[in-house]
Amino acid sequence: MWAFIKKYFGWRDWAVLVYNSIFENLFVLLYILVREQKWTTQDLTATIVFLLFSMFSTTYGYLINDYADMELDRRHGKSNTFENDSRGRALWITMLFLFLSVATGWYFSDRMTFLELWLAWIFISTFYSLPPLRFKERGKPGLLLVVLAQRLLPVLLVFTAFDFHRTGEMVLLAVYVFFRGISSDVNHQVEDYENDIKTGTSTFAVSSGRRVARGMLRFSLEMEKVLLLIVLLYITHTLAWMDFLPLLCWLLTVLLYVGMLLFGYKQQWVDQKDPNPFSHPGTVFQFLHHSYPSVILSLVLSLILVYFEPVFILLFIFLLWVRRVFSLEMIKKSFVYNVIRKAGRDA
Repeated sequence: MWAFIKKYFGWRDWAVLVYNSIFENLFVLLYILVREQKWTTQDLTATIVFLLFSMFSTTYGYLINDYADMELDRRHGKSNTFENDSRGRALWITMLFLFLSVATGWYFSDRMTFLELWLAWIFISTFYSLPPLRFKERGKPGLLLVVLAQRLLPVLLVFTAFDFHRTGEMVLLAVYVFFRGISSDVNHQVEDYENDIKTGTSTFAVSSGRRVARGMLRFSLEMEKVLLLIVLLYITHTLAWMDFLPLLCWLLTVLLYVGMLLFGYKQQWVDQKDPNPFSHPGTVFQFLHHSYPSVILSLVLSLILVYFEPVFILLFIFLLWVRRVFSLEMIKKSFVYNVIRKAGRDA
């Protein structure tokens, strides 16, 4: 049983926890809980169910893609979850995770908007890879659809599942998440450019050219950094009602981002460093794109929830485990650790 779970649910070293749009942008959900003061045991239950829903849904998205690409990946020698499975076995395993996604998503089915967005997500995720639509080969429209399915729809599902109706904040958060998605998916296409050329896969990068794709990536990376700063400042305004300790914790978190953002611009403009966070792990650019929004913001907001309702310590501990904060190896690879170590050597 464990071997089955690790191979399929734990797809590619537990990508379901790392490359999961809800987990990548979990601070949005946690912000809603703090903003709306949703910190009862019932709210914690809803949060846990939604996280399970996101995990099963993400696994389905990955598996349906691998199922559709079984033959293509075999020809090109690429790793595929189902490389040792028959098509029949691959199909029933994929459908199993779709069923688990439906089972957990049904918890929120009393909200009609949630159902509509959910059906749209299933449709796009399914035909992202499956013929005859195969959106991943539709150039610019395909790129927009994959960002919609993998990034924007999940955050819209968060808004509807937790009854968040503040239009201005929804737009701001959704636009930020959209640009994060553009950065990630365009980078993926740039990295796969040569393989896609060989296979005749008409992605956005292939149809527009590598230079245009890299320009789009650079623009998107800059937009997401600025948008996150605006998000942080706006959240500071909306959470100004908090007690001294959680407010101080939040303000220090915002100051950390401002400091790292200025340092990043110095590295980029003065030192002429490549700002691509995907090419240079362990740098300030990787910290600004991934570590800060996906790890630090989520942990800080979950800790603020613990302050108001101690039962949320369960969620905080879970996030510590997911982000491998207890792992000495992960800590040593982090940008913050390397900065502190360098400062200690220079002192």
